[in-house]
Amino acid sequence: IDSITLILTTPRSAYYTLTYWSDGLRVAGYLGRPLVGTGPYPAIIHNRGGFGETGALMGGEIVAWVEAGYVAVASQYRGNGGGEGKEDFGGDDVHDVTNLIPLLKSLPYVDPDRIGMFGGSRGGMMTYIALKQQALAGTDDIKAAVTVGGISDLFAWDRERGGTLTNILWRPLVGATPAQDPAAFEARSAIYWPELIRVPILLLAGEADRDVSVEQSRKLADALTAAGGSVELVTFPGGDHPLTQYRGGMPDALAWFGAFLGGDEV
Repeated sequence: IDSITLILTTPRSAYYTLTYWSDGLRVAGYLGRPLVGTGPYPAIIHNRGGFGETGALMGGEIVAWVEAGYVAVASQYRGNGGGEGKEDFGGDDVHDVTNLIPLLKSLPYVDPDRIGMFGGSRGGMMTYIALKQQALAGTDDIKAAVTVGGISDLFAWDRERGGTLTNILWRPLVGATPAQDPAAFEARSAIYWPELIRVPILLLAGEADRDVSVEQSRKLADALTAAGGSVELVTFPGGDHPLTQYRGGMPDALAWFGAFLGGDEV
C-alpha cells in the first residue's frame, strides 16, 4: 500500500480510497472492511468492467461485499483514476489484480485462506486471466470466483461488435487487432485454455445482453465442464449486460462465495 484514506464509516463498516504498488506503478482503487464480528474476514477482489473512464469505479461497487461480511478491494487498473502507467486490456494490467492478493494477505483482519474474485464484463476477462496465471504459478490463493457477462472470447466479441472496437480499444490498448496479433487475443480469451481455470466458478449472464453475448458464458461453461472444471452457469431471462433487473447477480454471487468462503454476516 502506498497510501490509504478513510472516506466513510458506518456502524458496520469502513471504506477507503487506496493507492497501491503494482509493477512499480502507483495504482488507484478502493478498499472496504467490516467493523462487526471478530474477524479475520474472508475477502473479495472486485474487478471492474470497461476501460478508461468507461466503467470507472465510484466506490459503491464494493459495498454489497463489505456489508455481507467480506473485506473487499477493487482496482481502477493502471493509468486510470489518477494511477500511473497505461492499461492494456488484459496484458500486464492483470498484475494490478493479482498484486491485490499479497496486499490482502498483508492485512491482519483478512483471512488469507478465504479470498475470492468477482468480475463483470472486462472484469470477467481479468478474472479468467488471473485464474490462469494462478494455475500456471501453481498457487491457490483465489479459492472461488464469479463473473457477470464475462468476456471469454475476444475474437467472438470483435465479431459481435461488428468491428467497432478496432480504433477505440484494440489499437490504442492492445496495440493490434485480432487478425494482426492472434496470440495476444488468445492469451486474453479463456475459451482457449479452460483447463487452467481450476477453482469453483459461477458464470452469470443475461439472455438479452447486447454488449457481451450470453453465448460467451454458455460456451465457456461447456468448455470448463469438458475440462473437468467446477462450474455453474446461470442465465437470466431478459437480463441485460449488468443484470440490472436482477440486482447485478449479487444474490447468486453472495450465495456462491458464502458456500466456498463463508462470511461472518453471510
